[in-house]
This record gives sequence, C-alpha cells and structure tokens, in this order.
Amino acid sequence: MKQAFLKRLYLTFAAMFCIATANAQVSFTAEAPTIVTLDDYFRIEFTVDAQPDNGSFRAPSFEGFDIVAGPSTSTGHSIQYINGRQSSSFSCTYTYLLKPNSTGTHTIAPASVAVDGKVYSTQPLLMEVVKEQNQSSGQSSAGNSNTNDPENSVKEEDVLLLLKLSDTEVYKGEPIHASLVLYTRTEIQDVSNWEMPSFEGFWSQELTTNSYPSRELYNGLVYDTHELKEYIISPQQSGKLQIDPVRLSIVVPVVIQNSRYIDPFMGGREVYYVTREIATPAQTVNVKEFPAGAPKSFAGAVGEFSMQCSMPEQSFAIHTSQAIELTIAGNGNLKFITAPELRLPESFELYEKKVTDNVKTSINGTSGNIVFTYPFVPRAAGEFTIEPIEFTYFDTESNSYKTLATDPMNISVVDDGSGSTHTQKADVDGYGRMKQLNRDIRYIHTDKLAEAAPMTLVLSPGYWLTIVVLIALFIVIYVIMRRRIRQNRNIVARRMKRADKIAVQRLRIAQSYMQQNNRHAFYEELLRAVWGYISDKFNIPVSNLTKETIREEFYRRNISATDAEEFCEVISRADEAQYTPSSDGDMNEIYTDAIDIISRIESAAK
Repeated sequence: MKQAFLKRLYLTFAAMFCIATANAQVSFTAEAPTIVTLDDYFRIEFTVDAQPDNGSFRAPSFEGFDIVAGPSTSTGHSIQYINGRQSSSFSCTYTYLLKPNSTGTHTIAPASVAVDGKVYSTQPLLMEVVKEQNQSSGQSSAGNSNTNDPENSVKEEDVLLLLKLSDTEVYKGEPIHASLVLYTRTEIQDVSNWEMPSFEGFWSQELTTNSYPSRELYNGLVYDTHELKEYIISPQQSGKLQIDPVRLSIVVPVVIQNSRYIDPFMGGREVYYVTREIATPAQTVNVKEFPAGAPKSFAGAVGEFSMQCSMPEQSFAIHTSQAIELTIAGNGNLKFITAPELRLPESFELYEKKVTDNVKTSINGTSGNIVFTYPFVPRAAGEFTIEPIEFTYFDTESNSYKTLATDPMNISVVDDGSGSTHTQKADVDGYGRMKQLNRDIRYIHTDKLAEAAPMTLVLSPGYWLTIVVLIALFIVIYVIMRRRIRQNRNIVARRMKRADKIAVQRLRIAQSYMQQNNRHAFYEELLRAVWGYISDKFNIPVSNLTKETIREEFYRRNISATDAEEFCEVISRADEAQYTPSSDGDMNEIYTDAIDIISRIESAAK
C-alpha cells in the first residue's frame, strides 16, 4: 500500500517536471565580435539552453570566412537552491574558430538545432571585416614581444583613454552625456590612480555603468573598448568651458622571450608588468547664449516640458487654507527650474511654496516631474479672477522659446459673517489684508471739543529744563546706539559662525523626539535644524530658502554638487516621512545622514 502511494507520488512529480520542461522557452543564440580585422582569428559560439537532439545541430555556411577549427561541443549543468526552492539550468555550446578571407560587411547565416523534435534557429549576425592601417597583423606587440625591452614593447597606440561627449556645442542648462572609454589592443592587468575632472562650470552627476566590452574601429585600428564611467553634465554658464583631462595608471603584462632562462612550465618566456600613465585630451565645450527676445517668464529652463495645474474648488469660505498645485514634467534641466510666478488678488495671503520633485537622471538626460504647491488664504469675500500662470522654456530642437500657460481661474470666496467683502478700491494694510473700517477701531467724535487756553512756555524755567533734558537724552541715546552698532556690526559673522552649534542643539532635540518615538515632532525639528543651518550659515532668510537657492548657493561657494544633492535629498525624505508611516530605523538613518551632510558642508564652507 505504501509502495503504491510512493509510486503514484513519483509519477506525479515526474509528470509535473515534464510539463514544466515542455512549457519552458528554449533559447538558441549566436555570439561573435561585431568587427574584426582581416588577419584576426576569432571565435563564434552557438548556445542552446536545453538538451539538443542528437545530431540535430546544423551550422551555417560561413561565407566570407575560413573555418580554422571546430565545431567543439561543451555542455554545462547547474543546480541551485534559493529560499528552499530548487532550480536547474542546462546549456550546450558549439564553438568554431574562424578567419576572414575578405574585407567588407559579411552576414553569418542562422544556425539551427532541434530540441524534442522542434527546430530552433539563431538570428543572422552582421560582421564588419576591416584591414588595419600600417599594420601587418591585428595583434598588438604588447602582449608577446620578441625584444628584451618590455618598456618599449607597449606602444602609445596600444592603450588609449577618451572622454566621449554627446555634443560640444550646447545652450546653458542643456545636458551632455559624457562617457569615459578605455581603448585597448592588449591585455590590461590593473587600472588605478584615478584623477577625474572637477567639471568646473558644469553641474554633473555620475551614472551607473551597465555596458559590456565591445570592439570599435578607431584611427584605422581595431580596439577592444571598455566603458569605465558615465556622466550627465550640464553647463551652468555661457562661453567656452574647458574640461580637464582624466588621468589614470594602467598595468600591462608583457611576455619576453629569454633564451638564457628556461622555465619548466613557461619555456623560455618571462612575464613583466609595465606601468603606463594615460590621459584623455583636454576638451572644450562651447556654451551658446540664448537668443534675444526671451519672454519675462523665462528663467533658464531648457528641454521639452508640459505643465498641469490643480486648482482648489471654485467656491470656498473666507479665511480657509487653500492651495494651487503646478506640475511641470518632461526632459531637461528639471533640477534647476524655479517656481513660476503666481499673481493672486491683493486680499489673498500667499505663504511659502513647497517644492516636490520626482527627477531621475539617465544617459538620456534628466527626466521626471517637479510639483510646486502654492498655499494661500483669502482674507476677503467676493468674486475673484486668478491670472494665468506662465512658464517658458527654451526648446533645443526648434531653437525657440515656448510658453505654457494655465487658463484664468474664476473663484468665489464666501463670507463667514465677519463682514469682509471685496471691493474694486479696497484699503489694504501692509500685509496684504483688507482693513475692516468702522469695525476694528471706532471713529473719535470731533464735535463739542472744548478749546484749551493758550499757554506761554517760551523763556520759562520749564521750557529750558525740557531743552536740557532732551539734549541729555539725545546724547545718552546716541552713545547707546553707537555702542550697539559696534556690538552688532559683526552679528552676521557671529550668526554664521554659530550655525553648526545651533543646528546640533536642534538635532539633539530631534533625537529626544526620536527616542520617544514621536515621528511628527522628530521630523519637524529635523527640518528646522537643516533649514535653519543653511539660513544661518549663508545669511539667507528662511522665507527665501528653496532647493534651487541651496543648489545655486552651494555652486557659488564651490561646494560639490554631490553634497548639494544629498542635502536636498535629506530635506525631501524628511518632508515625505513627516506624514507617512516609517520605522525607527528610518528616523535613525535620516538623523545620521543629516549630521553627516551638515559636517561635510561645514568643512567645505571653511
């Protein structure tokens, strides 16, 4: 009974495995260099990720190439256990060694193989065969030298370093893709001693490099290319900007034939390691001036953008908090876009705007969206019209300015019984609020005033006493004011000097809130610490602080763009986490990041 059950269980698992294998997608691919020289020997591999039927592989005719060796067959099988689950893979590879017999572009026809009776084919491959200039062989002399001088065996053209720019003539703010590429015609043992440029005059951000080695024809020679680093750089000023050379050290292994020394394993060969210092040529980027006739709403935005506006309800009560959200999305210098001007009626109080960005940088530039939130409070009832919000950017495709604008917004503010109404000729106080005449302070009655009897004080003792007291009081006030002026003359310097200490005090308060698990108070105090630090350190009013002004101030003071982005990232994370759920670890992490970035800015600012 038990054996019958085990047998059924085994057959069930075997059937499930066969079904899974039958439904698995079989892949059959061909791999070879895209460019070779006429004297090159190269390999082409055909790989299938399943067990092929015996004798089913059919190779192409290889027109334009001579078969030097092959096919050689190799198989591989692996089993993995991940999180208690078993997975297996199988591969079978057919390899040929070929040599071109003519230059030009050749097509290697598809190969075919059968798996469980079904035939699979590879894609055709295009290959370019070239003849190198002034070279009798496609191999560099650096790898294997017949000379006894390893230093001279590595030629200058064997290893090159180039900084490739997508464009060298752009407008201010237009992104450039910069790629650092190593060109080699020999084996490289090590790369060290990097000296990267500062990209002075540019905003720069390094990208994650996911490229693979390839081959390229450069100056008549075929090189193996390796992309080392990628950047997006954006000029922040017009004129001719110089990019300093990138420098690094490489180590090249060189095999030297030595008949005087016979190694039992290497024969008469010795391996030497030659170090070479290489650098990219200095490059110049011409940053063009924007054309004349820019609209007033143009503030340096470059790229291609769209704009959407989210308005409050058309009718709301007086003295209630409202907000307008403006979203600008697209590709371009989003990180440096300033908030478009919002013109509200005089009786509206406009508060500090909030900026939220969702911006990503890739090899295609910077894309995403940035949201400007304008909070306001109406202080008078009535019918109002909010003027259109305009945003102008420079389109590099058409070399012209383009203006986006919202529609005029008609809103109705309902009175709450306070009696404030909107009139065309309204009295407005210094804070943009409507004066409520005959309600705040009642008029003083001017009728039936008794006339005072005239009094003569000139030359009287009281007159002269008053003069003496006023003069003495003036002298005392003058002395006190002079002393205060001297004491407060350096108040800005003292405030800047004590910025880090005040920030530390506020961060300690935030830490106490973190220990109490009071998230809202923690993030509020953390934001007060970082915003207050920048305000004190650079003598900028808190009301004028935005992420854009921080980036501009950091750039003006030669503080790295990386530090600026990390500082703004701390602010964004704190803003988002203040009203969203988070763990204690998140609070501890952002607290540590805030201390670290303030310390780095303090060191850089000194």
